[in-house]
Amino acid sequence: MSISSLFSQTLKDDELLKNNTYYFEISEGEAYGEGFEILKNQIKNSQFVVLGEEHFSARVSEFTNAIVPALTKNDFKYFAAEIGANSAKVMSELIKEKHSLYDFNTRINNLVGEVPVPFFDGKEDEVFLKAFMENEFELWGIDQEYFTSQVFLLDKLFLLSENSKRLNSLYTVAKDFAISATKKSIQDRKYKLSVSLLHSDEINDFFNALDRSNFEINKIIDDLKKSWEVYKAFDENEQYYNIHKRLHIMQENFTEYYRKSMEVEALPKVFVKIGGVHASKGRSHHNIYDIGNFIMELANFNQQKSTHILIFPSAHINQEGKISSNIDEADETLFSSIVDFKSEMWTLIDLKSIEKSSWKNKIESESLKDYMYRFDYMILTPASKQTELNFKK
Repeated sequence: MSISSLFSQTLKDDELLKNNTYYFEISEGEAYGEGFEILKNQIKNSQFVVLGEEHFSARVSEFTNAIVPALTKNDFKYFAAEIGANSAKVMSELIKEKHSLYDFNTRINNLVGEVPVPFFDGKEDEVFLKAFMENEFELWGIDQEYFTSQVFLLDKLFLLSENSKRLNSLYTVAKDFAISATKKSIQDRKYKLSVSLLHSDEINDFFNALDRSNFEINKIIDDLKKSWEVYKAFDENEQYYNIHKRLHIMQENFTEYYRKSMEVEALPKVFVKIGGVHASKGRSHHNIYDIGNFIMELANFNQQKSTHILIFPSAHINQEGKISSNIDEADETLFSSIVDFKSEMWTLIDLKSIEKSSWKNKIESESLKDYMYRFDYMILTPASKQTELNFKK
């Protein structure tokens, strides 16, 4: 029997897409419709839900907020994000105590010209973060610390040392250097901030004076140094080391959180929101087995399921209100019959079902094959603006 004879070829790619495309709406934070019912059923039957996003989209944040009730109803208690572990702890404390990230974002941005934590600098991001916190989710930071994080984590280290008078001058000198160096790196892209921080006498003198037997102090210092090493590899064009070291940090952080959560329950249920390139099953577009695949393998080991969703806007809306397609030129023909980016409908494509159908129907589109092998579902949002800045410039 030839390979070609295995395919009945009764359905073409566009027909398969139409047969496996569903729609839903989101109004005042609530999602409803056939497409969302499918997602809710997947959430119910999954230990992990991995949302691979296009960053900085207001619509993606809107969806994230709308999915919180379904996650809560199905006993999800943990929210893993593409931020540093220590940054996650600081943000959680701020939301619980101050109920806002606005002042925090403004203070750090005014000091160095950049936000303290990526992907949580929009007003829409704060909305979904509050929703998770109000439903008693624990925020996990599974990534490296952001390149501005030393500006506020040095403050945290000083507070943990109980504001010792002996450390005051060392802290002040280290903080001044961190602000100056971070600001310089934003103004001069050739300036290697990571190298400066790793070898700074000001920073290391402060670190060496701290009580390293304190677990939290030790973790912040270790995490900062690991993060600077990742940025150093990027600055020096060592992409292999940069990508793999960052992946190792993600795996290490996720595993550490997961082990702690297992002290409370045998099979912790986790919602993961990360960039689309990291979220896929199998090899990512970086040609590595990224954190998304790691999570899938963990689900398999547990004899559970992980659901991997790719989400991005069908179109962008600029500041003047002009709408432009966000669908790759190679995919325009593929998606043109199922997506109207001028409507308010959200499009859900059941890639898992298409992949099953591919055993009977030969898929011609290489792009569709790529999507269906890496993700279970794809969501194309209505036309989206960027998130609105949650700080004062």
